[in-house]
Amino acid sequence: MMKQVTRSTPDHGLRCQPMDVAFSNGGLNSAQGFRLVIPTGSTVVQAEGCDDGGMSHSILISAPFVAVIPAGVQLATIADNDPKGWVIALKPGVLGQVSKEAFGAVPKWSKSWDPFLREAADTLGVLHNADLIDAACADAFADVISVHIALRYGHCAGAVEPDMPLTRQMLTRIQAFVHEHIAETILVGQLAVLAHMSASNFARGFKTATGNPPHLYVTLERVKFARTMLCEETIPLVDVGARAGFQTQQHFTDVFHRYTGVTPRAFRIAHRNVGS
Repeated sequence: MMKQVTRSTPDHGLRCQPMDVAFSNGGLNSAQGFRLVIPTGSTVVQAEGCDDGGMSHSILISAPFVAVIPAGVQLATIADNDPKGWVIALKPGVLGQVSKEAFGAVPKWSKSWDPFLREAADTLGVLHNADLIDAACADAFADVISVHIALRYGHCAGAVEPDMPLTRQMLTRIQAFVHEHIAETILVGQLAVLAHMSASNFARGFKTATGNPPHLYVTLERVKFARTMLCEETIPLVDVGARAGFQTQQHFTDVFHRYTGVTPRAFRIAHRNVGS
């Protein structure tokens, strides 16, 4: 992890600060439109505040995810005296009226897997630490990031996006993500971002490429992983279900039985008998 220094980028269309600096000085200018929170390493950030309707929100953000939050919310780290990552503030009007309208529809309490924003933040971090970000550079990054957010998360996301086939590389990336996060809740939207598609177009493309909708693929991968663990006599049934991402033991039993024809316990006993 690169050493983070206390400079901040010029206050133009975009402003970038290291995570520890953003916390130590009370955060960024609340006049900005919204912020991107991009933790790195083991840093976990909690964002708390209210939306325009007065509803309270609280989310936890950690790598590999990024979050879009309103400008004026409170940020804090969870048991971390040396937070790592970046906080990027963007003004909503840097791309004109069309972009303003798109920004208005961006969910400002959203957390997602977004490789593009992480790459952009990494590049900004290198330039920031080398003191190479001037006003023109800040505005250029603001334009690029703003276009990405407006198209990917705004109300126009997917409106004119044509159906595109998923490449083998995309499918490999999705498979790796599912396997890495199999114990967690996995949303179709998270997988769609990996393929740089809207959720609806991704779901259609994924079914065309694999024959199954994304949610069924994830479920079958959970069952497959559970089958592997059930062959290990040392792993308790309750732990098998949890590690495979099932919400409760009953949920695990029901889903496993639905797709294998037997309960997890019966599967383990049958495997034991075959082995003996």
